[in-house]
Amino acid sequence: MADCWLTLDDDLASRYHARFHVDADGVQIEDLDSRNGTFVNGEQVHGKVELAHADKLRIGREVISVIGPDAREIEDESDALRRTIGPGEGSQFPSLIGQLVEKSLNMGKLKEAERYALALTNQLGSAKVAVDHPTAVSAVRCLVALAEKTSAGVWLDRVFRLHVAKRWIMREKTVDQIRDALDRIPRVPGSGLLDYEKLLRQLAREGQSVDRALTSTIAELADAYGKN
Repeated sequence: MADCWLTLDDDLASRYHARFHVDADGVQIEDLDSRNGTFVNGEQVHGKVELAHADKLRIGREVISVIGPDAREIEDESDALRRTIGPGEGSQFPSLIGQLVEKSLNMGKLKEAERYALALTNQLGSAKVAVDHPTAVSAVRCLVALAEKTSAGVWLDRVFRLHVAKRWIMREKTVDQIRDALDRIPRVPGSGLLDYEKLLRQLAREGQSVDRALTSTIAELADAYGKN
């Protein structure tokens, strides 16, 4: 069903098939009286079953790998993102979510794609990560892809707001992706683009190395697309 947080394109999955229960102690899976059952490591689920690292969860034809926390993590503030997003810097979680966004967009499931993209960007809220962190790169790519597919400038506004909040200096590749998206978008609503133009000037005054070409490009975009 459309109101499920995670939907599977599988005719063996029921409309409401299973539920994840997530808390500080771990994750459990509960089958919701589905037609074809839910299985963990080949065993059918009855009631709630605790999930552990490396478990294989099967719903219909889909097999979901469970990735647990890395016990070697150092518990400090800089690890906040890894504790919530995945087991470590090498986690495939961001790229997997990016693939889900792309798949949802290709299938025309825009609301689903939006949920995935927002889930990923929300994880960045309180985490201190660099602009080239895998999760940051994936989140920005997802937002730009949504903008291109929907021709909605609001998603680009989110990209600029994210860069403002994190005080990121935008990657050249991101600028190119935004330019491509703007071929289909007449205007970027909100204040994100203008705020980012101001931030770049502020960062330069603070002594940070900001490429003049980037400042010039953002100023041009703000002039052409950011005036509300």
